[in-house]
Amino acid sequence: MRLYLIETAQKGMHWMKLTVDGNAGHGSMIHKDNAITELSEAVGRLGRHEFPVRVTKTLRSFLDQLGDALGTELDPEDMDATLAKLGGIAKLIGASLKNTANPTQLGAGYKVNVIPGQATAHVDGRFLPGHEEEFLADLDRILGPRVKREDVHADKALETTFDGALVEAMQSALQAEDPIARAVPYMLSAGTDAKSFDDLGIRGFGFAPLKLPPELDFAGMFHGVDERVPVDGLKFGVRVLDRFIDQS
Repeated sequence: MRLYLIETAQKGMHWMKLTVDGNAGHGSMIHKDNAITELSEAVGRLGRHEFPVRVTKTLRSFLDQLGDALGTELDPEDMDATLAKLGGIAKLIGASLKNTANPTQLGAGYKVNVIPGQATAHVDGRFLPGHEEEFLADLDRILGPRVKREDVHADKALETTFDGALVEAMQSALQAEDPIARAVPYMLSAGTDAKSFDDLGIRGFGFAPLKLPPELDFAGMFHGVDERVPVDGLKFGVRVLDRFIDQS
């Protein structure tokens, strides 16, 4: 059996700017209202926070499909054990289990002997379908009252079911090129133009078939300096997509 992921859901996003205002002053003085200190502590709390696992419809469907393929029932309450069985796709699936908020930028000050009056940070926040309000409430609780939070960019989450003629055509095209192929649904932790198509009432799937060697840390290369796919895997994907288009 070889698993191929078909995207049926996407997390929503809140790219945020965090700001703390304090009192500017001379770096040689005792200064208890330091904006950098306050913001750093808040960012540290956020970056280390473990959001809880939430069993979305997509995760439940993924576990059902995978459990059927493995011949065992998979417990959503024991996702560590499930992820350990998934090899290279564990990073992709793990990111779809819970809300996330990763600090990505920090900014403050202009001179080493001047305490700045303001410090800022940027955070890449992603939330599961149906859990946006919970996510924002958790953010405010973790950050505390001194931190001003504002969106730089926000977009909705998406989720559809793993069924229909298009899904059947994807599965058929995969198995024609790889007889041990098994298509399973998953949630993308990032976002695509499917959100815009959803605004038009168009149901969307993410289907980019690649035949990857099990030892390749594919997800670990995303946005890296050498992000790539194997040539043979890409050629496989072209053949599958060609079949899929013909069948659809």
